[in-house]
Amino acid sequence: MVQSLFGLVVLIGLGWVLSEQRAKIMLRPILAGLALQLGLAALFLHVPPLQRGLASLNSAVIALADATTAGTAFVFGFLGGGPLPFDEKFPGASFNLAFQALPQVIVVSALSSLLFYWKVLPLVVRGLSWVLRKTLGIGGAVGISAAATIFIGMVEAPLLARPYLKDMSRGELFVVMSTGMATIAGTVMVLYATILAKVVPNAAGNILLASLINAPAAIVIARMMIPDTAPPTGGALVMPEPAASSIDAIAKGTLSGVQLLINIVAFLLVLVALVHLVNQLLGLLPAAGGAPLTLQRLLGYVMAPVCWLMGVSWSEAPAAGALM
Repeated sequence: MVQSLFGLVVLIGLGWVLSEQRAKIMLRPILAGLALQLGLAALFLHVPPLQRGLASLNSAVIALADATTAGTAFVFGFLGGGPLPFDEKFPGASFNLAFQALPQVIVVSALSSLLFYWKVLPLVVRGLSWVLRKTLGIGGAVGISAAATIFIGMVEAPLLARPYLKDMSRGELFVVMSTGMATIAGTVMVLYATILAKVVPNAAGNILLASLINAPAAIVIARMMIPDTAPPTGGALVMPEPAASSIDAIAKGTLSGVQLLINIVAFLLVLVALVHLVNQLLGLLPAAGGAPLTLQRLLGYVMAPVCWLMGVSWSEAPAAGALM
């Protein structure tokens, strides 16, 4: 508890140190953002109906994973999770990331598009946007974008406020980018939750709650670093390329998911290859601590103090820092 409170103070202090105009930082949004974070955490962690709602997300993710496996097994056979034509040498040896896990991105993208067409997600986005506007004093356009990033990601979310982007101030644009980096899209959330489900209880609920809490945190830090004294930009939810029917919504979401899937696969391939290349170069240096130097280890040491400030125990901070 003391460690977390200390980290909270230090991280807010870093936002103040890095601010472009410290004299224009307003105290009210900072306190409101902290209160909103604590309120969300208290509600979802201590109110039984909301606790059960978060826990039920795991069942939904498992059902979604099973449904996706049915599709990938039909299309890709044993590569997609179907019956193996050979004996598995060890548990998990037949797992294929590209053909079993990543296709969930397409399925979730199609579902998100359908829920937008049915006006379910727009209702949730408008509600969250209203809360952010009333508590943190941001404009409608920024509120819509920040709320949407929790569900559809940082690339698509600003499109819901596209007509207002040209009117946003530099500070508001920074808020939009910061919330995009601080939250996780629903498509990727389901993928992560599926991978972590066997080792992290209620992985989906924890990830969603972290994303919800991170949105106001990102707004607070962004407004500290680039204080905005101009009037906030108003705006309402704008549906991008409205679908003509449920089938059309599924088709549009599927095509969008395919593009996202290709981008994920390509970036994973390239980034893993580049990290391996850097590790080969670092391997030419003398070993440290009885093990070769790697990019993961070096960055883990750099980010370990930040992870400790976030509440991670010091013994796990280097590993968490490597992930960061």
